[in-house]
Amino acid sequence: MTSRCILGTTLAFALAAAVASPAFAGDAAGPLNILFIVADDLATRLGCYGDPAAQTPHLDRLAADGVIFTRAYSQGAVCTPSRTSFMLGLNNAHANAEHFRRNPDTMTMGRWFRTHGHQTFSVGKIDHTEDYLDPEAWDIRPRNADVRPRPGMPPGSRFREDLPQPDGTALAREFGIHTIAPSADQLHDHAVADEAISFLASRRDRSRPFLAAVGFHSPHVPWQSTAAIHESLSDAAFRLERLPTDATPLPAGAVAHVPGLAISDDLQRRTQQAYYAAVSLLDDQVGRVLAALERDGLADRTVVVFTSDHGYHLGWRGQWIKHSISEQVLRVPLIVRLPRGLAGTSTDGIVELLDLFPTFCDLAGIPAPSKLDGRSFAPLLRDADAAGKPAAFASMPHMWGSGRTVRTARWRYVERLDGSSELYDHASDPDEYHDVSADPEHAEVIRQHAALLTSTFGARPATRQKPRP
Repeated sequence: MTSRCILGTTLAFALAAAVASPAFAGDAAGPLNILFIVADDLATRLGCYGDPAAQTPHLDRLAADGVIFTRAYSQGAVCTPSRTSFMLGLNNAHANAEHFRRNPDTMTMGRWFRTHGHQTFSVGKIDHTEDYLDPEAWDIRPRNADVRPRPGMPPGSRFREDLPQPDGTALAREFGIHTIAPSADQLHDHAVADEAISFLASRRDRSRPFLAAVGFHSPHVPWQSTAAIHESLSDAAFRLERLPTDATPLPAGAVAHVPGLAISDDLQRRTQQAYYAAVSLLDDQVGRVLAALERDGLADRTVVVFTSDHGYHLGWRGQWIKHSISEQVLRVPLIVRLPRGLAGTSTDGIVELLDLFPTFCDLAGIPAPSKLDGRSFAPLLRDADAAGKPAAFASMPHMWGSGRTVRTARWRYVERLDGSSELYDHASDPDEYHDVSADPEHAEVIRQHAALLTSTFGARPATRQKPRP
């Protein structure tokens, strides 16, 4: 089952607020708990998203029992702006990476739920680092220094190759650190899962509902896995991305690696194997937490939400990194399992990660703060064919890929800081290799999308060149 969201013909339609949906307030047994699981640098490289190279049975089962969002988008292409946005429910126009540190009175998700009677628990990477934590947000928050795996993890190693470049030169590069451990309990994410399992089993307040936020580091570099996982992956399923010969060049500064890293097919496969192994390690740890939820009799009272802060490039235009406002980085996996809710269902309705905060309020039966930019996507959990948002937005004003972008059902429109613009037609070009902004027939599409960006972020900034770091 899928839904379709059509771009409105007027700006007013595109910005219309959704009618508030009735809260999922639970039943006579009390309000629902929320288990919020966040990965790092995870693209939609999961079996349940149709990737044959992924070995992700636990997340695939979660998806089979819930709803997959095929058009969920991050508001930042690196950790801090993305996490700041969804923990505050604010878009990049109102909450940049340093927003909470500079404005500590801003309401956070954890503090709001704690104020409204939930026990709040957090472990691992939810906010970017502990420097960004709201001290009023969490009843229980193990310090990162205290979340320790069993000693003995071997040192990591780097992928290295003298890379022939398209211009005929060679470039010696090291990238993609990976670690292969003898057992999972020597890895950080195993220790994060241990803490989450301990909370569910013995540390929670049984008189209150909970919001538990569990942040895994995988598959962020260094890519960590076990020897058993690493050896179980078959490189025959890996997709080596090829740059079409007629691809439109990107403007200077749009991506991190210029020219793209023209690495050998063998190194591409070994790099993908390390990434997918880290994804499988993540899947195992998510499976352990979900098993604990079942074991402790909480599954029928708990909403489970799984997502990632942003995606990752595995060879697109020679990029092995994030740091771009493109589809592969901004589109993220989002899976929601609601007790007695829709199962084995997908929705194409557009949602943004900043919508998580108001959605969690809706599901928990509590009011949402009045000044959030996000809106609840709970209607899509009742009816996967319901309309999503007209558009999703992101910006990166200070890094590689500088600019801002809007994604609608069919199009992605990009405005760069150097004054250039791009338009990609996802009906024919889902990998965004061909800019069609110069086609006169798309002038009205560009006008509509430029108006959307202006309404969200303000007037287009003055043209400037961003020096490379």
